[in-house]
Amino acid sequence: MDLPMWMKISWAVILGFMIFRMLPVAKHWLENGPKGTSKDWITTAMLLGGVILFVITLIMLVRGT
Repeated sequence: MDLPMWMKISWAVILGFMIFRMLPVAKHWLENGPKGTSKDWITTAMLLGGVILFVITLIMLVRGT
């Protein structure tokens, strides 16, 4: 289904405005936010690895291989 041109333009304007409003806040968060330690990054990597392995396991179970 193809959207009318006016709707595409209005969505582009809305998304552009949202990005424009979010940039100063993101800059503030990066400058003043908490800094992660190496233990935090290792924990995050392990959790992401576990999620990836879980998804691969589910895919293999569905495919039957």
